[in-house]
Amino acid sequence: MLNRDRLQKAQSRMRERNIDAYLILTHDDYIYFFGEDRFQPRAVIPANGPPIVVTFQGEEAEVRESIGVDDVKIFGTVGQQIKDVVGTMREMAGNNGSMTVGVQMWFNTPAFLLNLFQRANPKIKVVDIAPVMDELRLVKDEEEVRLIQEAARIAAVGMNTAAAWLRPGISENEVGAEIEYAMRKAGGHGVATPVFVNSGIRSGWLHGTASDKLVEEGDLVVVDVVPRYQGYCANLSRTFVVGPPTPQQQELFDVYRRAQSAGIAAVRPGARNGDIDAAARKVFTDAGYGEFYIPGISHSIGLDFEEKPRPTIHPADFSFKLVDGMTLTVGHSVLSVPGIGGVRIEDTFLLTNGQPQPLTHCNIPFQLPINP
Repeated sequence: MLNRDRLQKAQSRMRERNIDAYLILTHDDYIYFFGEDRFQPRAVIPANGPPIVVTFQGEEAEVRESIGVDDVKIFGTVGQQIKDVVGTMREMAGNNGSMTVGVQMWFNTPAFLLNLFQRANPKIKVVDIAPVMDELRLVKDEEEVRLIQEAARIAAVGMNTAAAWLRPGISENEVGAEIEYAMRKAGGHGVATPVFVNSGIRSGWLHGTASDKLVEEGDLVVVDVVPRYQGYCANLSRTFVVGPPTPQQQELFDVYRRAQSAGIAAVRPGARNGDIDAAARKVFTDAGYGEFYIPGISHSIGLDFEEKPRPTIHPADFSFKLVDGMTLTVGHSVLSVPGIGGVRIEDTFLLTNGQPQPLTHCNIPFQLPINP
């Protein structure tokens, strides 16, 4: 159902920034306003007045009933969908065809649609909607927190599944498949990022996936899961060793655990995102691993796996001040040391009443038995 309070707040911010309309092309903001998702989410939010939803003809009745929007434009083909969006904008622009339209400029925006839209509307100025939406979505309401908590519960199911399946001779891909299946069975609605099962030398990768590589005895294995529940995400990452750890592996793990704890202790209202980073960096540096630290140990999370502040992508976000009510992760960076491997421990938190409250709960030993 259309969230009219969010709609009004967004429209007010749009008017302040002289943005005439917001063209929604992504799942996250569509869910944020309309409370549900579509395979091809398309909507237009004008700076004044009711929103317009563009949907397939077979979905019209359901959309009107479930979302509660009167102005629904119907398409029969993808080409018709684009035509309807373009036509809507031209109607709003009036005779001179000039207006400013906000669009989300992020990973999931379909570039080909945006390109077609700009070519069809050369007089329309397209701007990033981030100044309107980032801070609007920063503080989570009670229902959003509940959904993230449910995603966190599902993440723990996935991580426990990883620990149960990891053993020498099994492929990363098979472990990843078991993780995704278990999270789906637990109520998850897919994943926001590919499940990481990075073993051996691949444990030091900045990002990851689940490959055909076989897990070997003595491997460090970084597992990272970001399940979705009704659109909302939680991030959980753990590092395991298959069999007894070497002294170097154990030290790396212990240092990371201390660094994450220092970062968590720095989470408070008014602190800057960079303060979390500085606290973790000091632990790594004091332990002799400073040169291997990748800045950006914390970011916000919600309808997207990485929301503002996103310091690994936008360095200016290191100066972003934390506020009560935001959800964030600590443990985003992998500590990758040549000759040893990589370690990562990440959890999701709600900053509430001045303190970070953990939403992810997963106490699994670092060392896994060789024959579980």
